[in-house]
Amino acid sequence: MACVAVNSLIRTLELEFLQPEPRPILQEMELIPFNKDLIQSLHSKLGFLIQLFDESRMNGVEAIKDLETKLRDVAFRVEDEIELHVVHLYKEADEEMGQGDTEAMKTQHCHRLSHVLQQAIEDIYAIKEELEKVMMEYKHVIAVAGRETKLVDDVVSKSDDELVKTDGSGSSNRASHTEDIMVGKNNEFDIIMKMLIQHSSKQREVVSIQGMRGIGKTTLARRVYENPSTVSHFDRRLCVVVSQYHNKRQMLLGLLSSKDNVNNNSDEDLALQLWYQNLDLLGSKDNLKNSSDADLALQLYQSLKRQRYLVVMDDVWSIESWNAVNSCFPDDINGSRVLLTTRIAEVATCMGSNNYFSHQMHLLDQSESWELFHKKGCKSHGAEFETIGKPIVEKCKGLPLAIVVIAGLFSKLNTLDEWKNAANALISSSTSTLDDDECWRILSLSYSHLPHNLKACFLYLGVFPEDYKIKANNLARLWAAEGLVKAFKNESFEAVAKRYINELMDRNLILVSERSSCGKKIKEFRVHDLLHAFCVREGQNQSLLYVANESGSNFPQKGVRWISVSFQNFDISALHSLSKHCRSIFYFLEWPKLSINLEFFSLLRVLYVIKFHSPSGTVHIHLRYLRIFGRFLLYNSLSSNAWNLQTYIAYGPYGLKHLKFPQLQYIHCTKLCGSFPKSVHQNLQVISSLQASHCDQESLTKVPYLKKEAEV
Repeated sequence: MACVAVNSLIRTLELEFLQPEPRPILQEMELIPFNKDLIQSLHSKLGFLIQLFDESRMNGVEAIKDLETKLRDVAFRVEDEIELHVVHLYKEADEEMGQGDTEAMKTQHCHRLSHVLQQAIEDIYAIKEELEKVMMEYKHVIAVAGRETKLVDDVVSKSDDELVKTDGSGSSNRASHTEDIMVGKNNEFDIIMKMLIQHSSKQREVVSIQGMRGIGKTTLARRVYENPSTVSHFDRRLCVVVSQYHNKRQMLLGLLSSKDNVNNNSDEDLALQLWYQNLDLLGSKDNLKNSSDADLALQLYQSLKRQRYLVVMDDVWSIESWNAVNSCFPDDINGSRVLLTTRIAEVATCMGSNNYFSHQMHLLDQSESWELFHKKGCKSHGAEFETIGKPIVEKCKGLPLAIVVIAGLFSKLNTLDEWKNAANALISSSTSTLDDDECWRILSLSYSHLPHNLKACFLYLGVFPEDYKIKANNLARLWAAEGLVKAFKNESFEAVAKRYINELMDRNLILVSERSSCGKKIKEFRVHDLLHAFCVREGQNQSLLYVANESGSNFPQKGVRWISVSFQNFDISALHSLSKHCRSIFYFLEWPKLSINLEFFSLLRVLYVIKFHSPSGTVHIHLRYLRIFGRFLLYNSLSSNAWNLQTYIAYGPYGLKHLKFPQLQYIHCTKLCGSFPKSVHQNLQVISSLQASHCDQESLTKVPYLKKEAEV
């Protein structure tokens, strides 16, 4: 619960006070040498305390939850006070312009920061004392009950000043290559294949797969889609994820850009398909983005005309989403098929061609459930573990997603006692029926057993829209900007983030959608909609996340840290009331109608805009990650005061003014409007899309750790 707040504060202390090149204004005001001991003490105590919470997992103990809430609130308060103090320094410097008693101002600001740090240390110490007391009482209760415990005796006796140096992820360095496993679905696979390929109907038929979320609809549809018999039978294969809030334009773009959608059947067919491509009927990416919805619909229709095609529409929530694109799928009486997955019976009934072409998925039986649990990570344990494991699997009620998530948890538990404790936590809170609350309990148990760093990183996935394809490299930069990933002497932010992503995969919490050519590195992944919903709800419960919906019914009553907008008609001006504590704004709109005024967001550190949007106002001094797409690109407002800028991504005609950002690691823009640094830039690693005229060999010698040079 406190993981995001504490990790964020620790990273802010490092960036503002403990890095080799702190902000010039902090050096001028001599805040760091005056408060050096307090800064280091707070930094070490925070690291120790969050590790102590990690080691004292006592699921369901209300006293622990209350203390985590206290720690979260303290960390958020202290970080706000520190960053607002820095904002005030810049404002005061602009207003004074050399007037007033400089020494008096230095003393005032040094003592102001000292008060903030001292109060924080006192609050942290009080929480630590309470936590140790609760841990001792818990150990006593367990001892009286005659049960063993894993709480380590020497944890509570460690000195206050001890700095724990582990990242706590529990992640191995190995890159797992776990493939999707489909158990107990062979019969259902055969049923769907018969509907698609073997049925005698030559009409365009709509085949529906219906079932509750987490039952394996997407896995089944993907296996059918990728099966060699399917590939050879259909001339074209297209796939799109629809989701609850469907968007006609996004569906059309998704279908037109669907990968591996052309099958090489014959020279004549291939010639016809290439002819369409040459006429730009399939269109390049740029042409597609600039086309109207009507043009996109026409391109899709013409690309499918006279082709035997398979279109997969995954996660359909409404009949309206089908009506929006139905006319794009021609019926040439050649055996074309549309395969849709849905959790809503009415959608399956209304959209399916008839009852024969509709399939209701079934839960796994006990034998199939155990087979899936065993295959997804619990292969190497003996009979005594099986005795504990089978009742656990039984509580999953045959739901595949619940089984693989719980298998991911137990695959990380090594001793019999750890299995017993986790099993007791699940079984004692379970019911006899499988409903949303029961699924939530299973997910909550898996989440509660994540190390604190992984908890924070997993919750962060809620900022992306449902079914969004998340690029691993970009996520690593976002995690670093938010302070959720900590680098080590022999391991970069990128390497740590890679470990975390692999760990989430090992625990079956993400769905890998694309790997590198060698197969070892995850390039892109998705989050199952049930797990995504968990991240969103947990983020909202912890006052971290606001995801704007169409109705605005979930508008928070108090400030949040992360804001995510992906609905066209949302009133952007309403976000200004959430600006006090906001650190990150995600804007997933292609053509937003209104602009957001950044003047309100003085603590902003992440601005993520996907397309065609130009916010107004100044980009503030705490900015660490900027991704912008628009005509002005905040070109004139991004000054060197954004000292801790790490990532700069700009799509458009303007570039970066200069490289006077010591933390800058990643640049994507067409040009530099200033010059390369005269001194060596220690952190810059990637320069992407920069025109050759804006860099030369001599300039690049100032960037010795560059991994990717300019694209000519």
